[in-house]
Amino acid sequence: MKIIKFKKMSKSKYKVFFDNKELIIYEEVILKNNLLRKKDISIELLELIMEENKYYEIYDLSLSYLEIKMRTEKELYKYLSQKGFYELLINDVINRLKSENLINEEKYISAYINDKIVLSKDGPYKIKRNLLELELNEYLIDTYLEKIDDEIWLAKLDKIIKKRLNTMKTKSSNMIKNKLKEELFNLGYDKNQIDYSLDKINNNDFDSLKKEYDKAFNKYSKKYKDSMLNTQIKSYLFRKGFELDDINTFILETNNY
Repeated sequence: MKIIKFKKMSKSKYKVFFDNKELIIYEEVILKNNLLRKKDISIELLELIMEENKYYEIYDLSLSYLEIKMRTEKELYKYLSQKGFYELLINDVINRLKSENLINEEKYISAYINDKIVLSKDGPYKIKRNLLELELNEYLIDTYLEKIDDEIWLAKLDKIIKKRLNTMKTKSSNMIKNKLKEELFNLGYDKNQIDYSLDKINNNDFDSLKKEYDKAFNKYSKKYKDSMLNTQIKSYLFRKGFELDDINTFILETNNY
């Protein structure tokens, strides 16, 4: 098979014109097989060249994929497998990328944790779960998470709680705390840190209860009287999240007054 000419393509690729076909071949393969000097090649050599070319195609594709953002070995393997490449070639490329420090488990874990701290609401346990799902080393994950000062997690908790308090409709501090406790636990925060942060919530249930009682009284007193009125008001306040004992005490004191 005779080589007619070469034409430079994008990056490090050339279009090689043969007497009966055209092929895109990487520069490394051309130099390695001394194709610039050879005018004729055998079918066997061409098959070897195309096998080597496939390796550089995978490598080049991997570099482009890694330029977008850092990837784990598992992510890259899945990406390349979906492209239909052979496992052996994929593993060869991944080993090369690891040796070139382009796939680095420690760097990935560190960058992932820092990004989640700054850009998400996630707490340490959720961050760890997500990293373990990527099949990363648990010891390294724990090592980097332990470097994060507790004050950073507490500051994140305070920020989340403050924002949520502005959107919650319930007036009962007890219901607020229970609801937030569940949400924050699902976000992966430590139970003790959650309790510590929630204890700082300064809600005056008496004032809130009185305000809601007045609303209920104005609403139901036009239609109900005496015990029936109290029943309607209690039901309303209970739906708002207030404790039944607090409701009964407040109504009793209000009626006595």
